[in-house]
Amino acid sequence: MAVKAASKTVKQGRETRPRVRFDPGRLPVLLFVVFLIYLLIVTGSQFGRLYALETSVRQAERELKEMQAQNAALWERVRLLQSDSYVESLAREKFGLVKPGEVPVVVTVAPRQEGQGRRHEGDQNRAGNTH
Repeated sequence: MAVKAASKTVKQGRETRPRVRFDPGRLPVLLFVVFLIYLLIVTGSQFGRLYALETSVRQAERELKEMQAQNAALWERVRLLQSDSYVESLAREKFGLVKPGEVPVVVTVAPRQEGQGRRHEGDQNRAGNTH
């Protein structure tokens, strides 16, 4: 009889695995595990979206601060350009304008000549430098 039992499990040179039967009592546990896996996938993707949104909000806040600083600087420039004294100083500096009765004075710097600023060889010898 032992030979017959062994021959039942071996069929044409191959072993057959015993079939696992599904136990209906395990159905709630299986459904709960599938539900947990689903929740992990959904919440994981939501956390990824949340992180991306927070990053873009931080970038937008940085840009907003930079633009507010730029805006404040531009408003300060507008305020300066609306003052008569600043406009007058710009006209005098950039365009060389003068008021009636004033004499414009232009100061120029003479260009340096090549030999200027260097000591001559004779001066070095007089300073006690002998070879």
